[in-house]
Amino acid sequence: MRYDYSKNTPSWMKWALGLAALLAIVPVSNLVFLGIRNLRFAYTGEIGLTGLGQLGDFFGGHTAAFAGATSLAVVLFFTFHQARQQSQFFVTQQEDAAKHSQREFFLQGINLITQWDIASPGCDQCLRLLDYYGRVALNSEDRELPLMLNTVITAKIRENLQGQNGSFKRTNYPYAIEVMERIAELRKEDGLASKLKLSGRKDDAT
Repeated sequence: MRYDYSKNTPSWMKWALGLAALLAIVPVSNLVFLGIRNLRFAYTGEIGLTGLGQLGDFFGGHTAAFAGATSLAVVLFFTFHQARQQSQFFVTQQEDAAKHSQREFFLQGINLITQWDIASPGCDQCLRLLDYYGRVALNSEDRELPLMLNTVITAKIRENLQGQNGSFKRTNYPYAIEVMERIAELRKEDGLASKLKLSGRKDDAT
């Protein structure tokens, strides 16, 4: 992901850099003004060592402050953004590690549901586990978790959750029911996105 310097530069730093730039213009403007007013050069003229020394002092005295301030501003600017980039990198690494850990935990739960469903299709323990991991999926920002959970929701589990067997009601496993509704929404969104993508390809082809 590309780092955006403008977006990540705080307002106070932008104002400080702008003010420093305005102040840096002062010695440069003074250099130009005094140079135009006092310096006269002739194509056939000769300047001795004393004149060259005075000329060097003139330009150096006016540009040293500008060059020093500019160098300091550049160093501070990129040092600040280097620290911020490193901070964002570490935060991203931590988020990726946490996401990976959560998915590993979630896959273990899916495996448990599968094992219980194989032993006894649609049993109470399957629904309890589905209800628990449905709650985990709903509380997570990872939209893939409900879709992963959908891979183990068999027809028997769905039938029992919908109460068609007369043994299980919506109030017994609220998170399992809610995650199934969320799965339906996600699948609908993915279906619409897929249709739009296909229609866009057809338009490009024509």
